[in-house]
Amino acid sequence: MKKELLFVVDERKMGGVSVVLNDLVHLLNSNKYNIDILVLHNHGHMLENLPENTHLIFGTDYFDAIDLTMKEVLEQKSISLLMKKVRIVVGLKTGWILHTLKKQRNQILCKEYDVEIAYKDGFCALFTACGKTKKKIHWLHCSYKTFNPNEKYPQLFQKILKEFQMIVGVSDNVVKEFNEIYHLENKTQVIPIVMDVQRILDLSKKEAVYPIKPNKLHIVLIGRCHPVKGYDRLFDVVKRLLYEDLANNVDFTIFGDGPLFEHLKQRVVNEHLEELIMMKGNIDNPYAELKQYSMLLLPSYSEAFGTVISEAFILGVPVLSTQTSASLMALSDNRYGMICDNQEDAIYEALKEIIIDPKRIEIYRKNLIGFEYNNDVLLDKIEKLFDEEVIL
Repeated sequence: MKKELLFVVDERKMGGVSVVLNDLVHLLNSNKYNIDILVLHNHGHMLENLPENTHLIFGTDYFDAIDLTMKEVLEQKSISLLMKKVRIVVGLKTGWILHTLKKQRNQILCKEYDVEIAYKDGFCALFTACGKTKKKIHWLHCSYKTFNPNEKYPQLFQKILKEFQMIVGVSDNVVKEFNEIYHLENKTQVIPIVMDVQRILDLSKKEAVYPIKPNKLHIVLIGRCHPVKGYDRLFDVVKRLLYEDLANNVDFTIFGDGPLFEHLKQRVVNEHLEELIMMKGNIDNPYAELKQYSMLLLPSYSEAFGTVISEAFILGVPVLSTQTSASLMALSDNRYGMICDNQEDAIYEALKEIIIDPKRIEIYRKNLIGFEYNNDVLLDKIEKLFDEEVIL
């Protein structure tokens, strides 16, 4: 008899968690599991074309504001949306939200599950902790030292995290930083993400929407335009390169939207960077674009796993990243790219090195020939995690 799994996420906008979850449900054994994915707020367009054993369900309008900041809510000039956001914030501050979520669960969920997985940090953990599912798992995708989604409500999360039988982090550093705050070492383990390598390779063979011209150093950034991604400081670095006359043979393309997209787009115009920085917004198939580029750049303040790093490796594209949990795991030996200190000056110096000596990129590319991302061990760990009986 198949096990019934429920994955809980807050939205389905472009980003690492949606991509990783999509890959995971495609790779899990369809003969063993029926899978529901609960998207609390149907915001975004990811998690489409799911396998036959996987179905999307959605939250009520109570959750319309959970993945929006107060600034984003105010910008929409909707009184009803503002009231929903205020109701959630008050509930979080008072702890009353746990009672509300129990009622919401009864409205949304129409069957019992063997395993329920809060697949995103923060609010999804609250929702899952309020349920009666015997086996609850929390998946950590945040680097808690630089971005703790629970920090405004420490007592509430200290309480609900005890409801989980297992807590899984996507890297050693993610688990280490989480336990420095919550001290749940007896419940935590590390399982790096699984990736649908064949899907990535197949999609990369399609025609690019934005073909690039050769004979230039083309650097790409892929991800939501969010403050944590460090795009604003990249703009400052690019201006320094331009001032030092080092930007004649290089350009930067950013794929992805998000709260800072319009701000960054305006910076391009205001600071006359049109020839150096291209803002392309969302793209349905980032792999066909990524494979063309000389190098992937991540100027992020924080990256827990950095899905796009592994995607770049699969496609033979070297990576330059600031020091984060993700880069320490993927680039520590400098075989497939470079790590620089997590500050603007270091990003500038690293890009300067690459621009002056682009042959380094070819060395990284040669090292990436034959790169393999082996999912078998990871999938075995995950399925054992789902299949183990809960000891009450």
